[in-house]
Amino acid sequence: MPGVALVLGAGGVVGGAWHAGLLAALAEAGWDARSADLIVGTSAGSGVGAMLRAGVSAGDLYARARGEPLSAPGARLFGDIGPVPPAPQGPTWRIPLASAPTALAWAALRPGRHRPAALMAAAMPAGTVSTQPIEDLYRRLHGDAWPTAPLWLVAVRQFDNRRVVFGAGDDPRPTVGQAVAASCAIPGVFAPVDVNGTTYIDGGVHSVHNLDLLERHPYDLVLVSAPMASTSLLPLPLPGAAMRQLIGLQLRSEVRAARRTGSKVVVLSPDTSAQRAMGNRPMDPAMRPTVARHVKDAFSGRLGRDRDLRASLATLGL
Repeated sequence: MPGVALVLGAGGVVGGAWHAGLLAALAEAGWDARSADLIVGTSAGSGVGAMLRAGVSAGDLYARARGEPLSAPGARLFGDIGPVPPAPQGPTWRIPLASAPTALAWAALRPGRHRPAALMAAAMPAGTVSTQPIEDLYRRLHGDAWPTAPLWLVAVRQFDNRRVVFGAGDDPRPTVGQAVAASCAIPGVFAPVDVNGTTYIDGGVHSVHNLDLLERHPYDLVLVSAPMASTSLLPLPLPGAAMRQLIGLQLRSEVRAARRTGSKVVVLSPDTSAQRAMGNRPMDPAMRPTVARHVKDAFSGRLGRDRDLRASLATLGL
């Protein structure tokens, strides 16, 4: 089997900070996420994955989340690129009409075949915030070329709610900038992203993690960074806890499917203290420095004391 697949889930600006802190802790322990044999990214995870494939180190992802100076190689990669402007905290539509009536029609003709989140996205008015700053950032890092190392970025085709995996052979092949922008186009907030005349929205509409893409692709280790999931079966008195549990249920189903191939799957998701630190404002840029620091410190400590966790990650050479 191939070595390591890294699956980076959705989570907004705060989810990106979670990924940065987690990957920085793993880097300090001895594993460079840039070496992953496959990276699968959804929404916030698509941006982090694309940065890794551009050569950005986990240390520089962490420094960028913290607002700290980058390493010399990181500074060369980013040049004078500033931070991506954050999305608004709420809906931005102007005209209260369904953004994808054709998708609703498809769903009516084929009941039970479309996911609830996709139906809600189709019924919502289209957002108005441009994803151009996101596209521009990744165009600066990648140009018009797709990386040679495998990178799958997940979006949803708007007119029929079909999941599309850019980089896995799906046509048309966009630029990395277009693919990240499409994967991050939160319904009702960002405007859908046009790729060769077809519009796409956030891949998290289909699945927050899209781990089921690997149910026919075995790996020695599938490492899932899941900032929006909760693995607790008990209700927690925290904001957004119910949504996290629903996401966790979906993720457990996808984990079972991936494990049927013989892959070892390890999910790293926020514990109670991390959930408190992350709060319930996934698009708040002010949360990024605190969340990145909390996750890095907490996970570094956990790696130091949890032998079972280190054993489960032995494929990484920790």
